[in-house]
Amino acid sequence: MPLISMFTAPAAGRMADRIGGKYILMTGLSLFALGTGILLASAHPSSTRLHLLPGLIVAGFGMGMTFAPMQTIAMREVEPRMAGAASGVINTTRQLGAVIGSAAVGALLQNQIVLKLTAAAQANAATLDPRFREPFVEAFRRAASGGLQVGAGQTGAALPSTVPPEARQGLAQAALKTFQEGYTSAMRATLVLPIAVIALAALCCLLVKRRGRTAAEEPTTTEEVPAAVQA
Repeated sequence: MPLISMFTAPAAGRMADRIGGKYILMTGLSLFALGTGILLASAHPSSTRLHLLPGLIVAGFGMGMTFAPMQTIAMREVEPRMAGAASGVINTTRQLGAVIGSAAVGALLQNQIVLKLTAAAQANAATLDPRFREPFVEAFRRAASGGLQVGAGQTGAALPSTVPPEARQGLAQAALKTFQEGYTSAMRATLVLPIAVIALAALCCLLVKRRGRTAAEEPTTTEEVPAAVQA
């Protein structure tokens, strides 16, 4: 996504300087939301990198068409002597928005992980030995509530030491399947929030007013031309 954005942003910036950034920004935000939606639809427990690639490419084009036009629109009416202060305010606001957005998405993801992991554990526990069903569900409930710390091939839920060796393999497979299903479902539900916010931002672009012509850009009429020049 950053690679696509790197090639798209310069062209979007030049177009914004030439024709105005309102509809370029709106298009960029719409593509960003569309790419995130494609990513959401492509995310499944069995998905590979290739399944996620189309959404990332579309979102990359949207990202490249967002930041340069946004800066152009924000700074176009600022007087040169205030450019430094205005740029600082814009960057501070953008950083603040990133912090608030990350916190909101993180909180929603944590909430969804608790719900989805518990639901997936209950569904997969039905295939286990009745002796291990309740401890299996409880292990995932505790792991989801306490904060998951996982790596490749890990699930975040530790098997009890009392589990006999012959049952460990089946429980490990069920645990891995539970984590994949629960985390993917939680991520899909969480992505709805940024998609909605980006789509709302795209609609807000319609409120951007066209830049009025300055005195230097006003066409000169015949009446305004001195008689000596006309002669």
